[in-house]
Amino acid sequence: MLKRFFDPATIYVRRAQSCLDDARMAALEHENAAEYHLALAKMYRHRVARLEAELDPGNGQARVVSQPTAPLPRIAALKKHKETGQAQPAFLAQGATS
Repeated sequence: MLKRFFDPATIYVRRAQSCLDDARMAALEHENAAEYHLALAKMYRHRVARLEAELDPGNGQARVVSQPTAPLPRIAALKKHKETGQAQPAFLAQGATS
């Protein structure tokens, strides 16, 4: 009975099984991390392409990100009128002009 617990072959098999389980778990964790980093790399490649296109619109390269049909709304900060002394809203509403 005690030989089952203290047999070197049994101890080795248990230790090997434990190492195998740890290796499988580490492989799974690294595969998950690889998927995450691959997704981040793709996102940053798209971001680089979009920013390069914004900085150089005359460039003939194909754009990775599709352009929206309508222009993007811009939000601009408003300055406080010194002569009236009235507080103005912090930002201009979309589509409004100052």
